[in-house]
Amino acid sequence: MKEFKWYWDNEFNKKFIGQWRREDGAKILSVWQNEDKSVEVKVHQPPHSYNFTAKYIEWDNESLNFFNQDRYNRAEYILTFINDDLLRCEFTQVDFTNEPVIRNYERISHAPYDMMPPVELKEARRIEILREYADYGEENSGVKFKFKFDERENLLDIIEKYNLDKLVEGKNDVETAIALLGFVCDNYKHNGGAMIPNDAVTVHAIMDYCDKNDSKTNCYGLSMMLAQLIRIYTLKAFHIRCMPYEQPFSDCHVVVSVYCESLNKWIMLDPTNRLYLKNKFGEIVGIHELRDILIEDDKLFANDDANWNGNPFNLEDYREYMTKNLIRLERGIAEFYGSDMQDGCVILIPDKYMQNEAKNFDEEVQKNFISSERDFWEI
Repeated sequence: MKEFKWYWDNEFNKKFIGQWRREDGAKILSVWQNEDKSVEVKVHQPPHSYNFTAKYIEWDNESLNFFNQDRYNRAEYILTFINDDLLRCEFTQVDFTNEPVIRNYERISHAPYDMMPPVELKEARRIEILREYADYGEENSGVKFKFKFDERENLLDIIEKYNLDKLVEGKNDVETAIALLGFVCDNYKHNGGAMIPNDAVTVHAIMDYCDKNDSKTNCYGLSMMLAQLIRIYTLKAFHIRCMPYEQPFSDCHVVVSVYCESLNKWIMLDPTNRLYLKNKFGEIVGIHELRDILIEDDKLFANDDANWNGNPFNLEDYREYMTKNLIRLERGIAEFYGSDMQDGCVILIPDKYMQNEAKNFDEEVQKNFISSERDFWEI
């Protein structure tokens, strides 16, 4: 890799300022310089609301180098000019790339993205925010969810290859869902930076991506795969995005919700951690129940084999993590093989959020908001 001499003498090339889109459209970089001559970079990954802020930035007149994400998933970008409207990017990531991945970024604007956030994070503990926004509304949203259940016909090769029918033979709905959770976690692991391409929305595409990337993908890829595998057996299941209070945000979580007739309820499965949770009565809980347990600071228990990539599972850390991520919940309107909200989505937000913060979002986003918990968890 080329060695650069980094300077701190304010000789920043202002041609870097603006928005740059990766050649496949999977990332957008926004670069600007502040009045104090400091440089800032954010990495946006459409169509999601992720905005990763660069944690460390260096530059000379022809190059821009920055890191983002935490030290476990640290990603490094080295940008150099091909011409005024095209950048060459060398990308490396911990435990993900052995050699730099070379991609081009084309200029889409000379002005950086307007970084004024619609919703800024409150100066309060996460549990205080969750309790402040605990209550939902009662207004009827009129939303109707659909399940096509076409996964079996599209996944016959996967079913045969991995003998999935044998895996779930004789099991009830809860046992079937948990068995398939185990299958996914036995074969695929989590890497928060291994984000599947935007068009990788089928089980085949996600598995193919994992096969090329050390059998790893992020929580989104794992959850989308698991939900589709569960629907092979005509169980209602969908991946659900759990988001924090602020917008934009740098981190959220994706899990799976499954309706089990034997329990007459939705349960939550988390393939990132081979996880399902139980309340103080030993009952498996769903996302809505987990939210109530966290608000009430009630007891919570994880399954014995819960783990992250073979590492011990820390329930207290997870409680704190999900306390952050249970302000907004997003699911697709229609679920079918390869679905990823192509037919639209619904975002459940607390009533107080609907009356206040929601008004700061773009009108197109506001159309997806509902505050009826009853409607969101419609069977």
